[in-house]
Amino acid sequence: MQKYETIGILGGMGPEASAELYFNIVKLFQKKYGAVYDRDFPEIIIVNLPIPDVVETAKDRAKVKTMLIAAVKKLEMAGANFVAIPCNSVMKYLPEMQKAISIPIINLVKETANIVENCGLKKVGLLATELTIKSRTYEKALGSVKLLTLSNSRQEETTKIIMNILAGKKLPSDRQMLIQFTKQLERAGAEKVILGCTELPLLVKGGNLINTLQVLAKASVERSVRATNKNYLSQIRGGQDNDKA
Repeated sequence: MQKYETIGILGGMGPEASAELYFNIVKLFQKKYGAVYDRDFPEIIIVNLPIPDVVETAKDRAKVKTMLIAAVKKLEMAGANFVAIPCNSVMKYLPEMQKAISIPIINLVKETANIVENCGLKKVGLLATELTIKSRTYEKALGSVKLLTLSNSRQEETTKIIMNILAGKKLPSDRQMLIQFTKQLERAGAEKVILGCTELPLLVKGGNLINTLQVLAKASVERSVRATNKNYLSQIRGGQDNDKA
């Protein structure tokens, strides 16, 4: 019997963030579950999807949705037991993607909102793409929690930084600017700041930041382990019942 359930990663948004998710999942299995041998890790299927830009432009949304739906279907057909998508921006398409397949897709925004709730936070900041902010996915998920975002000019700067990271340019000046934006949101009352774009943790980490890439890695590992344990216990109980019969 397979030890863990198979993780399907729908990546490519961007590719480096997807690689970081894979790396974080591996690290969590090593640290939390003592994984040493190859057999100690779950099977992981990755589809690197080259969708049209969702950071700088709002064009081709119909094409983006079509490609996302096709990709989650591909992961299901390949044997994934669930799907993790390291991209906050495309969470707006989650209902359509989930409707197309029978296996679950981890809701990255909801997982992050759960952390905010568990911490008892009343006011949080959000650094994200314009698409994520305009789609209001975090506002809807956070409910009564006050969400603070940047001004239009600061949002444009954030977009430029994200594009630099996507291009492999991790500039110290961009890092300092993100730290300034974080402090600005904190001065406005944010108790923590959500890194609501999975590229941003590639440049800044720690402090009062909620790293959505790490949130997704943790949720993926827990689901892979939990789901398998449920199946294992079910088989044991079924066997015990048969013995009694």
